[in-house]
Amino acid sequence: MRSRWIPVVAFSLLAVAFAIDVATPQSLVVAILFDVPIALAALAVSRRLTTVLVALALGLDALAGYINGVQAHNHWDAIGIGDRLLAALSIVLVGYLSIAVQERAQRVGRAAAQEQRSRREAVLAAAVDRIRSSLSFDLVVRAIVGLAPGVLGGRGAAWLPGDSTGEQLHLRADGNVTVPDAAAGPEVVSLARRTLDVGDVEMLGAEDAFSRLVLDALGAQSALAVPFADPGRAYGVLIVASDAPAFDDGAPPLARAYARAGTAALAQAQLFAKLAERNDALAQRGAVIRDLVYALSHDLRTPLAALEMTLAQARSGAYGELPPRYREILDGSISATDDLQRLADTLLRVARFESGERSADGERVELVPLVCQIVDELDALSRSRGVQLVVDGGANVATVADRGDLRRAIANLAANALENTPAGGTVSIAVRDEGGSAIVEVSDNGYGVAPDARATLFQRFGNSTSSGGGTGLGLYLVRRVAEDAGGRVIYRPRESGGSIFTIALSRAPATVAAGP
Repeated sequence: MRSRWIPVVAFSLLAVAFAIDVATPQSLVVAILFDVPIALAALAVSRRLTTVLVALALGLDALAGYINGVQAHNHWDAIGIGDRLLAALSIVLVGYLSIAVQERAQRVGRAAAQEQRSRREAVLAAAVDRIRSSLSFDLVVRAIVGLAPGVLGGRGAAWLPGDSTGEQLHLRADGNVTVPDAAAGPEVVSLARRTLDVGDVEMLGAEDAFSRLVLDALGAQSALAVPFADPGRAYGVLIVASDAPAFDDGAPPLARAYARAGTAALAQAQLFAKLAERNDALAQRGAVIRDLVYALSHDLRTPLAALEMTLAQARSGAYGELPPRYREILDGSISATDDLQRLADTLLRVARFESGERSADGERVELVPLVCQIVDELDALSRSRGVQLVVDGGANVATVADRGDLRRAIANLAANALENTPAGGTVSIAVRDEGGSAIVEVSDNGYGVAPDARATLFQRFGNSTSSGGGTGLGLYLVRRVAEDAGGRVIYRPRESGGSIFTIALSRAPATVAAGP
């Protein structure tokens, strides 16, 4: 019986028992029937419902006794009264036992849920250790696929690469990860692309036509699609199939944690592969690269992913109700974890540039739409600081660069300008075509940069702000992004106070519309 019908049935039985009790003589007390709906209420696991039914049953027992006496010409039989007192005692006793059973069931349920969470976390931790044990990109992918059913549930898993350079893999019934004989069907490919576009875990059941098509192609009752991607780089999509009607509610957060750990391992493996191809350059930059990669692979990204999941579960009440002050502390801890994740991403990009790796993702980037997107993203920050952030005109100019890296570089300059401009000031981003170059200029009327700090402004751990805050890597990455795209970044002070940062890039040729 569904829990929402239990109160209806219980109150109906209570009414029936009252009618029967009133219809019988007072020498034949049937108030014991009031115990039936109270015992039934235990199935709803609601202490409030049980308490209401007990109080109502006691009242109806007394009312039925009074009506019986009135029907007997205002004569109340002593034995009948005694029987009613015994019935009232049984009502109270059954109510007490029902509440005790409910509380016991809730304790058992919480203990079972906690045990399941602990078991899942232990399985996840063991899987992450195995994934991190290899520095080969292919072996990491195979480990992700092979361990997925044990971590997330389901009977099998498949991997679809994020680009055309990787191999499609699937987990066979014998536990081996192999390249399938046939390519994935169009439904599965569409699911993988959609998952990468959404950037989050998708659960598939039989609720819509597209899901049914995918599940038919997989021969499954339900499925999970999990994206493995860094900002600006998609490694692939893991698809886990199951014969169960649906995955439970704990599967998506577990899959996100698995994806974060797997993505960190893939980034690490790809970085080591790039480093292995550049032995000569590595000899000159070895110390920096080894320190950064060690910090990323062992001390930052993977443990932070597990820590963030645990903190989020605690904040949501997974381990018990929290006082408001503890919730504030957890919010601050999660915010600090996010900051450390961003620092880890920054260090990973520093390691990529230090290894001599050039981006292979160059594409045509229209600068005005990109700048407008950045302004929208930083609107909340500019409002919170009371600084106006504007786009100063804009020429129809484009360049060829890694879109994600270029967006981060311009956003970094704009965020620095907002942080170092007092309330009431203005930060302006201009785009123009100048002498065959695509120019992006970020200017402000803020505090400016001290003269003794300008020489090291774009170096690692240089004094990049007037307050000396930050990681000291932001402007260094701006310089490396500009150089990676064949351009440069320049700083000059404004005569009226403030700073002007200019990114000069090669201008992409104008596109020619196709004829009719």
